[in-house]
Amino acid sequence: MELHQLTQHCYWSDPVHHGDRPSLGLIAGAESTLAVDTGNGPGHAHWLLGQAEKLGLPPVRWAVLTHWHWDHIMGARAMQERDISLICTRGTQRQLRLLTEYQWDDQSLDRRVEEGIEIPFCRDAIRVEYPDQPRPLDPPLPDMVIEGPAAIDLEGVTVRLLPHPSDHSMDGLLVQCPEDRVVFLGDSLYYNMYTSPWHYTPEKLMPLLVTLQGRLRGTEWYLQAHHDKPMSQDEFGEFCTHLRTCCRLAEDELSLSGPAARFAAEFGRQPNPQETEDLLAFVRGNIVKER
Repeated sequence: MELHQLTQHCYWSDPVHHGDRPSLGLIAGAESTLAVDTGNGPGHAHWLLGQAEKLGLPPVRWAVLTHWHWDHIMGARAMQERDISLICTRGTQRQLRLLTEYQWDDQSLDRRVEEGIEIPFCRDAIRVEYPDQPRPLDPPLPDMVIEGPAAIDLEGVTVRLLPHPSDHSMDGLLVQCPEDRVVFLGDSLYYNMYTSPWHYTPEKLMPLLVTLQGRLRGTEWYLQAHHDKPMSQDEFGEFCTHLRTCCRLAEDELSLSGPAARFAAEFGRQPNPQETEDLLAFVRGNIVKER
């Protein structure tokens, strides 16, 4: 796991898929630095702060949560203990209040999975990252809550915060550094994982793409929290085209056969595994809506 400099003011860390450590971000101004997400526990947060100090960046004064899922928020208490102010949306705050009531031992995790409150994917990742009990997981409460778009001045560098719902999480928050033309996406472009089967819906995904390619037009780098590297403007454009194509071909189908046949007719070949999975994600979204 390393911290990489992407632009003059923006940094990102490698995600670690084993144990589900997301990529974290730093945006450094002249006098202060902002962290994008806090990691999946105190060790992850301490590592990020240590990297910032090694690079000689200004002190981290702010931390922003892109959404409420455990792997993005469990390092926040450690940051708050360092006098770092935690910022999130009202929706994230509501979810954090629920999380503070939970226990994180194996029995409690299993019970929440059985009740449909937690998903096996997250339970299993927590056990991988924290095999020993008791676990050092202490969900935070924010120091500042935003109700709509907001901006933070880091002395010469602006951070814009744009709440935006997505399939993955309705409390999603996009984090933009306009001077560097960078957007931290968090998990906003990933599937809905909490309503089985994992899926996309046009109603949530398409408006998000419109925002990213419209309101945030001109962005040169897009960072997704579980991707191994940032996406360039051209790569992101191709990705959005792919998602729109899958959405269009899926129509309102409840099985993969129709979308796959339309794909083959349009492109003269069968969809590859990733294309098949994304077509299926929209089909699954149709199935969920039919329930």
